[in-house]
Amino acid sequence: MFQNIQPHILNTQYTPEVPLKSTDYIVIIQQGKLLLKQHADSQQMPTFADLRAAYSTEFTQPNYLLSIEQHSFFTYDLTLKETTAFKYASLNALRTLQPEWLAFAAATAAHLANWYLQNRYCGHCGQALVKGTEERNLICTNCGAQIFPKISPAIIVGVKRNNQLLLTKYAVGYDRYALIAGFVEIGETLEDTVRREVFEETGLQVNHIHYYKSQPWAFSQSILMGFFADIATPDAYTTEEYRSDEAELSVAKWFDRDKIPLDDTTLSLTWEMIGAFRSGKIK
Repeated sequence: MFQNIQPHILNTQYTPEVPLKSTDYIVIIQQGKLLLKQHADSQQMPTFADLRAAYSTEFTQPNYLLSIEQHSFFTYDLTLKETTAFKYASLNALRTLQPEWLAFAAATAAHLANWYLQNRYCGHCGQALVKGTEERNLICTNCGAQIFPKISPAIIVGVKRNNQLLLTKYAVGYDRYALIAGFVEIGETLEDTVRREVFEETGLQVNHIHYYKSQPWAFSQSILMGFFADIATPDAYTTEEYRSDEAELSVAKWFDRDKIPLDDTTLSLTWEMIGAFRSGKIK
């Protein structure tokens, strides 16, 4: 999966006094998009040396994000215009960035950079926030409020019926088969979220919920938690395909284990779970 970068080790420990080197990577976010260096038919994370050579902007107050071995990531709270050599791209571009360890590190760094950009002022009194010195947080010196990085819990669930798996397609956006997914709401257990999301999107009731695996997913600032569950009344639904929440899904379809479609990505928890069911690892 995307986070499997061994033997590389990602270090997200907050260290405010890390010195900036010319070879370190710089994360510049504008309107949710990431500035990338254009290179032939690929895109690359820009280094500090790359940006200094291309822009006359004064780069002051670098904000350390994380490191991976000898490579550190910083962000600047500034706006840089696109050029021939530098373009803003969706964070999804990082899914194909090479090498893979750099892609995961860059996505995690972008998660943190977005958090800093989205939390400039105290939500209680409106005072400008300042960076903490003891841990990664933002502090309001006026009212004492503390803000910590946001991680949104979300579930993915593979709904099973005998030897079949339910695959869905979203109504808009991602146009490949996927599993049912959704964010955890306040006051819910993870199991409650599984039941609610399945029912809301398909009208089905599930039981025998069991945990599979988790995945940090910086693209939605989330931690994804994968579950499998059995349909509660397998004999009550005999149609191969049906629709429920048409605002959310374009289709929900049962696939026999040996008829489940293949996908060209192994990055996501969704497709690892689908593959685990297809191979018989999950019964």
